Amino acid sequence: MGFRIFRHWTTRGLVLVQLASVTMPALVKFNEGRDQLFVNAGMSIGYDSNIFASNGDEGDIFTNTSVGIDYTRKAGIIGVSAGAGWNLGTFASNGESDFSNPKLNLEFSKDSGRTTGSLAISSARESQADPNVNLRTESWNHDIALNWKYPVIERYSLSGVLGYTWLDYIDNSAGFIDLNTYTASLDLAYAYTSARELFFGYRIRESDTSTGGSTTDHSLTGGINGKILPKLTGSIRLGYQLREDAATGDIYGSTNGEVSLTWSATKRISVGLSLTKDFSTTATDSSLDSTHLTLNTQYALARQWSLSASVGGGESTFFSGADDGRNDRFFTATTGATFNINEHFTTSLTYSYFQNWSNQANSTFDRHSVTLNLSTNW
Repeated sequence: MGFRIFRHWTTRGLVLVQLASVTMPALVKFNEGRDQLFVNAGMSIGYDSNIFASNGDEGDIFTNTSVGIDYTRKAGIIGVSAGAGWNLGTFASNGESDFSNPKLNLEFSKDSGRTTGSLAISSARESQADPNVNLRTESWNHDIALNWKYPVIERYSLSGVLGYTWLDYIDNSAGFIDLNTYTASLDLAYAYTSARELFFGYRIRESDTSTGGSTTDHSLTGGINGKILPKLTGSIRLGYQLREDAATGDIYGSTNGEVSLTWSATKRISVGLSLTKDFSTTATDSSLDSTHLTLNTQYALARQWSLSASVGGGESTFFSGADDGRNDRFFTATTGATFNINEHFTTSLTYSYFQNWSNQANSTFDRHSVTLNLSTNW
């Protein structure tokens, strides 16, 4: 076993060295610079102590390799960006969990004129350890979203989102359900200053499952966006929402919101805070109210070196379906160092820890991982 692990690490290490020494094609520009083509690639190797995010604690060595190409066009009123990529993952001892995940994205944007906005379409296959079901899941995620903004009078403007998401699990025999989600939202914003705006909005979201279940969420929120305080920028959105279950007629109410703040403490140190609280539906058709809070900091140690660290926590309350009555709480911490080899190559080393406590035995577990990553962009 020890020799197999050593061989796995040394073989991947040689690939990392070879990747760093490859001369990649330069950024391609054509049509007088209005069209641009980017190429990116990356490889990471590491150890994950709990690849299924469950009480079983199955650990393994993993390798991820990714390649991608991105295209942008800035000419005329409409901008275009598109991308395609592939992510390959292998495990040393759990070959049945290996994955090969393609992804595609396309976006049309309009940044000038009275009405601005974007139309984004994406499709990606994802493989991950899902702590809500304590298994690894594989799914196709298809998204389409129309974002728009229209100034009404003086300092007032309207903005909204129309969106559709289809979450299609590869293996439904494991009890996973496919999920279709339709979203529509409308915000009224007031430009309080040139750097700060206040807003109030409403969102309706309907989620339909492949087993015939359906839920509808109504959310009222308000907040502030832009420069909150000197050196503090971001967005604060807080409110209240209701979820109605069509099958039972039950209605569940809770606070909700989304906060994303950045404090530029010094030229070298920045601190970020993110908070999300929202309803969602699990892969096994259970509704949950989840809260996630993360505090992170970055320190530019030198021109090529930077350090980062974060701590976070949260709670998930399950209030319908097979997991009705389940309550989870978690704590997580991450630390890492990044070294910019040159303008095209970056390498980093990261350690992460995750601890989940639950009133269900299989959902009480800890997880730690260490990852070495090398990436390139041209």
